[in-house]
Amino acid sequence: MNEQPLTLRETAKGIAVRAGILGVAGVVVSGFVMSLAMRLASGLVRVLIGLFLLLVTGGVVTWEAKKFRRHFASAV
Repeated sequence: MNEQPLTLRETAKGIAVRAGILGVAGVVVSGFVMSLAMRLASGLVRVLIGLFLLLVTGGVVTWEAKKFRRHFASAV
């Protein structure tokens, strides 16, 4: 238990190594999180576009059905 105290150079080197490891890990983790967020956003945009197209198609079909009904109601 008779250890020598760390020098300033050894302390700075240890801090630099830890900072480097945390920096690389931060980049990797944030890249993974960003990739996941972009995938979720892409799926959400696809769902919203699908719903919008479904609503537009339903509106056009309803409009055409009413037009068709009015045309044949006046012919009878």
